Amino acid sequence: MLRNVFRVLVVAAVAAGSHGGAYALMPLARPEPFADIDPGSSAPLAGSWAISIPTMEVGEPDTVMATCELPVRIQAADETHIFYLGPRETEADAAMELRELEGGAMWEPIAGGPSFFAFWVSQDVFYLYDQAPKVEADWGLPYVYQRCD
Repeated sequence: MLRNVFRVLVVAAVAAGSHGGAYALMPLARPEPFADIDPGSSAPLAGSWAISIPTMEVGEPDTVMATCELPVRIQAADETHIFYLGPRETEADAAMELRELEGGAMWEPIAGGPSFFAFWVSQDVFYLYDQAPKVEADWGLPYVYQRCD
């Protein structure tokens, strides 16, 4: 009997110790779409952007992909198309078409290639995903774009 009580205490201690780690790895909840921006319009995207990937570990810094000193630049090609230039790019590839989807916008390259999903969370911040999130856990690791202008 004493052995069973000891086992219960050990299991409880292990569970309590791993509880903090579980919170650190929980995905971000699906944010509410920012109502003041039309996600299918290119105009709000035009400008310079810093990019980071939030960490899921407590005490770990976010991964920085681009800074305002060396930003990503997005140019409006027309009302529903954008050009995307990486931090060191001087010429854009083919334009991407914006197609509104579930409060966000699909970015679909007109010359083919991978599509992306952008979701505005404030006037100067949007999340970008490799695909439109399908379940709650998919919202967990966005590329966070923050306006530099």
